[in-house]
Amino acid sequence: MLGPTPATISCPVLTADATMTDALEPIRLSIETPADPETAWRAITDPDRIAEWFTDASPLGGVGDPYRLDFGDSAVDGHVLAVEPGRHFAHSWSWDGADPSEQTVVSWTVEPLGRGGSRIVLEHAGWADGDDTPRGDHLGYWEAYLEDLAALLAG
Repeated sequence: MLGPTPATISCPVLTADATMTDALEPIRLSIETPADPETAWRAITDPDRIAEWFTDASPLGGVGDPYRLDFGDSAVDGHVLAVEPGRHFAHSWSWDGADPSEQTVVSWTVEPLGRGGSRIVLEHAGWADGDDTPRGDHLGYWEAYLEDLAALLAG
């Protein structure tokens, strides 16, 4: 008998449309995991599970409720923008002390896979046009965090 299917991470090549003037392209990443959708959902919404692969997080509330991620030396504050329990949630993302124009939006979606397991999709959008350094920095961080999440769910 074969062991569990290892989780995989999908990091497609991301390009920005040269004609885009409003904002830089969102970061879109996904992982596929042998974990069922309920387990995947808990991994991205339960503060105890989030701390295992990401950082300290406040509990996920309803739309309009505050949402905070505490990295120790810095924190992200936002508000829940959308919740579809078991499937999708989105929150605003603003580093402590950041200019309001630097606020972005992070959304998470859990999709069941026909062969079992699930896909977790992350989108981080709303990057201001101009300096793409913050977006590039976040892309690298998200790739690493999603690798940690994939490993956690594969175990």
